[in-house]
Amino acid sequence: MAAGASEAPVAAPHTREQRHLAMFLVAAAVLAVLPATVRLWRRRHPLSYRLASAGSICLLPPCFALRHGYARFVAVWLVFVGVSARVLFLAWREPLYPQTPRRVYQWLALINKASHAASTAGVVLFALCFFNAIPGATDSDLFVDASLVTLFYGLYFGLMSRDLVALCSERMAATLGYASAAGSGLPTKQPVRAVCCVCSGALGGEARAPAEPTHALGCGHEFHAICIRGWCVVGKRDTCPFCREKADLAAFAQNPWDRHELLYVTALEYMRFFVCWQPLLLLLLAGVFWLAGLD
Repeated sequence: MAAGASEAPVAAPHTREQRHLAMFLVAAAVLAVLPATVRLWRRRHPLSYRLASAGSICLLPPCFALRHGYARFVAVWLVFVGVSARVLFLAWREPLYPQTPRRVYQWLALINKASHAASTAGVVLFALCFFNAIPGATDSDLFVDASLVTLFYGLYFGLMSRDLVALCSERMAATLGYASAAGSGLPTKQPVRAVCCVCSGALGGEARAPAEPTHALGCGHEFHAICIRGWCVVGKRDTCPFCREKADLAAFAQNPWDRHELLYVTALEYMRFFVCWQPLLLLLLAGVFWLAGLD
């Protein structure tokens, strides 16, 4: 062999096409496994799932806002978190005051309606921008920004209130409807006649006062209409708070606005993927790519 002969070049361990193929296969595997893993996690450990979901939804957007200097969103977020912390404290406090569930659901129902109205207004404003309904106004950057901000605020804080009511409901449900049996110190779950087991208030009202509207579920248990609406509609819990029998949420849709509100509450669950799981999925894929040397 000649002294000046050069050695054959060593092939690169990964060509660009191979790296792209490997990244595609990894991403496909993660997307195939993640939904089943999340469902299993949600079924086996619902409390930790809710805490992780609520934590990521609560922290990721404000961190992004701080990084990009969105002071207005951070200020609104701080106010909302402060009030939510107070509500959560009342729901988790022991002993649970009889009127606490009712007050918690009334506040969360107000937040739900406000976020619903903001989301609807954002959609209407964006539609006006899309079709340029008012030339010279709806095509301005200020109008477009206002529509997107209104829509985002409505969806984001509506989603946060959904997680808050789930955490409150889990805690308060543990004490609803429990009473001590005669001759026994052990708590047994027994229905109390003419008492709403959500707020522990009397059903039917006093003789001098008009009776507060009530609502009976298919299982036969009766509650104050505002209490059971807070449990089922605001909290999106399709079970009786006493016996856990399936409840028909469609029975609460008494007018077109109610039906639209039920659709809105359901749509918030789909928004969870974009606000919570999509950023975490991207972080997970970035970590897998880095470990595999595909970054």
